[in-house]
Amino acid sequence: MGLLPLEFSECYTDSPYFRDNIHTHEAELERTSQAIKQLIKESKTLLQAARNLSKAQRSFCQLLQDFKFECIGSTMTDDEIEIESSFKEFGRLIGTIEDERDRMLENASAVLIEPLERFRKDQIHPVKEEKKKFEKQTEKFCTSLDTYMKLSAKKQNEKLQEADAQLDMEKRHFHESSLQYVFKLQEVQERKKFEFVETLLGFMYAWLTFYHQGHEVAREFRSYGQDLQLRLQNTRERFESTRTEAEHLMRKMQEKPIEQGPNKMYTKQGYLFVQEKRPIGYAWVKHYCMYQKENKIFTMIPYTQTQGKLTSSTETIILKSCVRRMSDSIDKRFCFDIMANDKATTITVQAMSEDDRKAWLEAMDGKEPSLLFQIGPYQPPPEYRHKIYQVPGTPSSTEETPYPVPVWNVMPFLVTKKSSVESITDLLNDIGFTFIKRCIQSIETRGIEEQGLYRVVGVNSKVKKLTELCLVDRRKADKVDLDEYEIKTITSALKNYFSPPSSAFHNVGLPEPLLTFKLHQEFINAAKQESRTLRINDIHRLVHQLPESNFEMLDMLIGHLLNVANHSKKNLMSKPNLGVVFGPTLMRPAEETVAAIMDIKFQNIIVEILISNHEQIFKTAPEGQELSYRGTRALPVASPREVAKNAQFPMPSVPPPTAAPPAPPPASAKPTKANRPVGMYSPNPTPAPRSPTRTNSTTKSTENSSGAYSNSHSSSSESLISRSSNDTQSSQSSPQLTRLQGGTHLNNPVYSSLHLSSNQNQNCQPSTKPEPLRKTKHPRKFVCLTASLTPSPPSSRPAQNQTSGAPAPMARLKSKCVKALYACEGENEQELSFRPGQIIYNVKPSNEPGWLEGWLDGKKGLLPENYVEPF
Repeated sequence: MGLLPLEFSECYTDSPYFRDNIHTHEAELERTSQAIKQLIKESKTLLQAARNLSKAQRSFCQLLQDFKFECIGSTMTDDEIEIESSFKEFGRLIGTIEDERDRMLENASAVLIEPLERFRKDQIHPVKEEKKKFEKQTEKFCTSLDTYMKLSAKKQNEKLQEADAQLDMEKRHFHESSLQYVFKLQEVQERKKFEFVETLLGFMYAWLTFYHQGHEVAREFRSYGQDLQLRLQNTRERFESTRTEAEHLMRKMQEKPIEQGPNKMYTKQGYLFVQEKRPIGYAWVKHYCMYQKENKIFTMIPYTQTQGKLTSSTETIILKSCVRRMSDSIDKRFCFDIMANDKATTITVQAMSEDDRKAWLEAMDGKEPSLLFQIGPYQPPPEYRHKIYQVPGTPSSTEETPYPVPVWNVMPFLVTKKSSVESITDLLNDIGFTFIKRCIQSIETRGIEEQGLYRVVGVNSKVKKLTELCLVDRRKADKVDLDEYEIKTITSALKNYFSPPSSAFHNVGLPEPLLTFKLHQEFINAAKQESRTLRINDIHRLVHQLPESNFEMLDMLIGHLLNVANHSKKNLMSKPNLGVVFGPTLMRPAEETVAAIMDIKFQNIIVEILISNHEQIFKTAPEGQELSYRGTRALPVASPREVAKNAQFPMPSVPPPTAAPPAPPPASAKPTKANRPVGMYSPNPTPAPRSPTRTNSTTKSTENSSGAYSNSHSSSSESLISRSSNDTQSSQSSPQLTRLQGGTHLNNPVYSSLHLSSNQNQNCQPSTKPEPLRKTKHPRKFVCLTASLTPSPPSSRPAQNQTSGAPAPMARLKSKCVKALYACEGENEQELSFRPGQIIYNVKPSNEPGWLEGWLDGKKGLLPENYVEPF
């Protein structure tokens, strides 16, 4: 079992487990230091005792073979395994050399001993200095905290403010010292893998060079040494990438500390002082407390950072209630009471600060000591929940600030957030495919042999301009000439396309990596397999589980990278180098942690495997599966006018006035309740197919929105309804052919079902929009922003016939854009809300009949098929 990563977020929580993990790292570093020290001692003995060289060599070989070091993480890569086993190989080679040692001894001290001493002096010694600073700051902070906690609430405000400032300064110094110590500790653990081994590798080369009779051994060692040097170089490059990411995360954590860190088991955790009864009076004992809101389990661990010992005396209770303590009732500040289900006593605890107490009360659903108002069924937001319990008036102490008592309406209200700029973060569409295809074509034509391809970064201003022309301003995308741009500019734009959206590049990028968050951990586990064959098979299987757009884009990109790697002799971009460049780009964890950063090396391995086995992974089916057909995209995408122009029949400019909206989904095809949340409901308990109806434009929308249908419809409206119903029945009887104005026939199920307005009915508007099929328990009204609600009779056509004949209007729709015909308001996160006229991108058929999947404003969700038309 390797060393556990030290999370920067834990520097702020400073939990007992964090301290125990630090002690483990310190013990490993001390063991490494002692091993290096012993190795240096043995080297000097070897060089100075020429007469006893044979004995010294065997001792040295044995020390090398027994030398081990632990890497951060539970699994090591092939390179790390080879690096770790290199010591045994070195010892084996040294054991074969017994003579001709004089020439080697002249330079052995400079090759071996001095670098090892520099490593201990420059790398391990600074860690020990940081440890002293960390322990000193811990002692100062804990002492200041103890003094601070003993302050009485009755002291003057000036003294309390001075104490607050002093404690904040000590806390800041303690956190900075903790972060620096953790960073240096992990840096040395990673650095020893290549610097220490490189020193020994240089000594091995010197040994074999200066021994005349070691030529045969050197010839045997040469291939191993080159392979090890390559592995060390790859490990160094991965270390640089990992170190950069760790520094970025550390700075990010300094700017905005995350108290809870990666541990999502507990709703809240931190230090609390617990009041314990003693024979004489009470004592406040420091505990590390953890609370799970799901099962209301509250755990307390007595622990003090200065002692450094994790005791096994852990107390766990089931929380019953939590109430804030009034300052008049206790001499301490920031106190609250905890009641347990299984105990009759009340536990009084003291938080670190007022904000800390509020956080604990919010996590435990805490109450104020007196309740002023009875809260109705609609609870206020959490940030105001503690305010409504505050008794207005003069506070009892300086720490209690009177809050204004908010007045909550009985009726709930809806606040909608509108985006002023349409999101363009989802680029896995035909525009993105066109852009990547053009970039690849330009790179392979002009710069496939350019040195440092994809490693040399282009000028940001030029990359931003190219991104804006090709992906932001889509009207100019086809007019961009990539030959005018440098290769490094094009490669940087291509990498930015697969990177997360950034404001520096107009928020262009993939919000989810190409290998998806869902399969991220499965890919990492596949890269950790013991044998290369198992890795390839698992990655092969996972790649074929990707969405179709992701699979096609990945296939095109990896094929290009394989072509780049085939020219590595000139562009110096081998498969491992390309893995280092594209590993963090094509795979990203959903949450940034040190553990995820340590897994970047496996991401690089995955990309390297994809490049090395491109033909097998993308062109053959995984074992036990059949190769599914992956359609080829037509690039570039034609506009709607071009589609109509090149169609078999011309697209009509004005449809007949009786053109009906698309029929609702079949009644027999109901979405699965477990997989599809209930959304907009039908006004009628039993949804039925509706025929199109029209009403006068003078009908008030306010009457429709309140659910009261106007009873002032004229007979002309009724005639329109009946005529529309008849026209609908006649059109349904011949679904394959629809007659348009001018005698033109349109044999196209997509355009034959469009619901368009006519010039003859400019003053008329649809009074009812198609209803998405939903399984409802109670009828609910839906919001219509542009149309009036008018009851319409159900179609006389049997429901079972709706599933036969021509397919649904968008049954063959595949990654297209659609235009909204009606307003729809989603009632849950899985449904999209849109207004008439909005364009929805990347629309595809969903698994549920009558529903489509699409992207709008950077959000993916479901939309009713009969609410939209092809665009």
